[in-house]
Amino acid sequence: MISPSFWYPSKNSFMAALLSPFENITAYVTRRRLQKRGWKASVPVICCGNLTVGGSGKTTIALALGRFCLQYHIQPAFLTRGYGRKNRKKTPFQVDLKKHSVEVVGDEALLLAQVAPTWVCADRAKAAQAAIQHGAELLIMDDGFQNPTLYQDLPLLIIDGIAGFGNGHLLPAGPLREPIQSGIRRAKAIIMIGEDRHHLFPELASKLPVFYAFLKMNPEIKKLATKKVVAFAGIGRPEKFFQSLHDAGVYPVQTVAFPDHYNYRSRDLAKLAAVAFHHQAVLLTTPKDYVRLPSTFKKYVTFVDVTLQWQNPNAVSDLMAFLGLKL
Repeated sequence: MISPSFWYPSKNSFMAALLSPFENITAYVTRRRLQKRGWKASVPVICCGNLTVGGSGKTTIALALGRFCLQYHIQPAFLTRGYGRKNRKKTPFQVDLKKHSVEVVGDEALLLAQVAPTWVCADRAKAAQAAIQHGAELLIMDDGFQNPTLYQDLPLLIIDGIAGFGNGHLLPAGPLREPIQSGIRRAKAIIMIGEDRHHLFPELASKLPVFYAFLKMNPEIKKLATKKVVAFAGIGRPEKFFQSLHDAGVYPVQTVAFPDHYNYRSRDLAKLAAVAFHHQAVLLTTPKDYVRLPSTFKKYVTFVDVTLQWQNPNAVSDLMAFLGLKL
């Protein structure tokens, strides 16, 4: 789905006020779910989660942590529910890049599996057990902050500095999955990505350690600065991708936004191809969108990746110290 526009203005709106009575249902359901006690793994478990619906950078942080572990010869494994997959298999299975498609495992799982073993299952405890049996020395959950099936040694809250907590309301009146204060109480640290436009740092830093990071387009983006580009994205906040292109000096002649985890259909691809042909432009998208495209269409599309840059170069080492790992 594409996030409703009334979710993100900092001021209240008519629609948010109209839907606010239903927030109590979301709060109640989440509170009951979190009362369950999760299985405690024999290896450390890091959760990259958030309080809002949509993209905040969880997968990017998970990938950064996974690469960091590999540098220090710690074998990580990623755990994901495989959002958007059509395969409803309830037992955990490892992603095989040679045979699994986005329909089977979801887009995020395909990106994670390029870095380290990735296990797909809605029950994170079952996935953790399978990963440990196959040699995992540290587990990284991509999402799952509100999933109680697996005990989290290091629950991290990922916050998009530009979007913040939206209008501060719970679903469906706003983007929050649970009340802000209850989430902060369970977290051990916060990672804020991008500019703190809502001035959340003073209050958050009084309660938890806050680590800053920024997303920077990889150097190959410079090759597109002199070309006509049609940019499209089906992520949590497509406008964030489009703004990143502007920040990198690439100004699309047209942008096309799709719902998060969108399953591209033939007619969508035909329209994109027609738009690109009309402008004599390059089709450009995100890595997460690229893996969802049919192989026959990928040759007509370019994707650009991002690099995570920490304000404090020792940020990841400091995060690992929460687990008692001195690297």
